[in-house]
Amino acid sequence: MRRAALAASVSVTVAALIAVTGCGPEDTKDANADPSAPPAATHSARPGEIRDQKAHVSYVLPQGWYAKPPDAVVGLYSSVASTADPKSADPGSADPKSADATAKPSADPNHPLATFMVGVVDTKAYVTGKQRTMPETAETVGRAQLELIYPAKAQDAVRSSEAARLDGRNAWLMDIECTPEDKNVAPFRLRVTVIDTGTVPIYLLSSAPSSATERFGEIESIERSIRF
Repeated sequence: MRRAALAASVSVTVAALIAVTGCGPEDTKDANADPSAPPAATHSARPGEIRDQKAHVSYVLPQGWYAKPPDAVVGLYSSVASTADPKSADPGSADPKSADATAKPSADPNHPLATFMVGVVDTKAYVTGKQRTMPETAETVGRAQLELIYPAKAQDAVRSSEAARLDGRNAWLMDIECTPEDKNVAPFRLRVTVIDTGTVPIYLLSSAPSSATERFGEIESIERSIRF
């Protein structure tokens, strides 16, 4: 359950997210899996592929998803995608002129808004900060993101928290359900995945209305398409 004290300002939230530290050698114990694979050569470009030069990964967007410029002000993400058509003025979508990646997921059943974002854990925090396990890192990143999406009072519940593998790397996947206290705001789910790259970890963040099952299928396809 989200405490009232968590309704902090964006600046505090950003600081909390930047303070997330990397995953050290002990983190592989969380996943109980083989060590992550070493960096591999870049794959040939795939149709619909987005290449994130900062996170050194690529992924494929399904039809109906659009790449967006990362928010230069907040600066937390190295690449962003959304189901909001930048050429559309659909009131059920995020403002097409805005690069805001934290817009609340739309509950419009005809146009449920979903987002997918990639970020890199801050290097200084990784080197000098207190090491966290992969589950701790995933939850810290996730709850900081929830404060950006919906800073008002809400109930947060971890639906699942489990080890995963993405393109040969150890990862940790966590699903967090958010039910806003405001009954006019539909519940939404946040998926956060922390990936051990062998150096500085990266994270994937995605969100959509809890009822938009087709969107989560698309999000899972993006996650499966991750290549280093």
